[in-house]
Amino acid sequence: MNKDTTVGLGLHDVARMLRREFDRRAREQGLTRARWQVLWNLTQREGIHQAALAEIMDVAPISLTRQLERLEQEGLVERRADATDRRRRRVYLTEQAAPALARLRELAMETRRQALDGIAAEDIETLTRVLRRMRANLCQRTDHTEQGE
Repeated sequence: MNKDTTVGLGLHDVARMLRREFDRRAREQGLTRARWQVLWNLTQREGIHQAALAEIMDVAPISLTRQLERLEQEGLVERRADATDRRRRRVYLTEQAAPALARLRELAMETRRQALDGIAAEDIETLTRVLRRMRANLCQRTDHTEQGE
């Protein structure tokens, strides 16, 4: 196996394992992947257009709409018409989402601690730097919504 294949498979495998472990922890708190992904993405992009959020999350707009309706019924998000285009909807977190978001942050830290256990701080810094560079390389060739632009 060459280095390119090993890196790609390794990244994919670790990302999948991180997601599974986080999902397991979140499920214990009553948060499905669909729910936590919406909430987490909104912490990074509050007020984003609903269609752009679906694209970033790589889900069908109708699937996101259903999820947003549920979260809205629970009082965790609200959708508002865009001021310049009433057909478009922007999505915002409500204050009621704060406890769920705090718990998500705790779960993320626990999962990250587990994944990085036994790895030297300088290796973590190197990994972070390399991942940032890889992301920047890929964002040069794709739609910049991945960087939140």
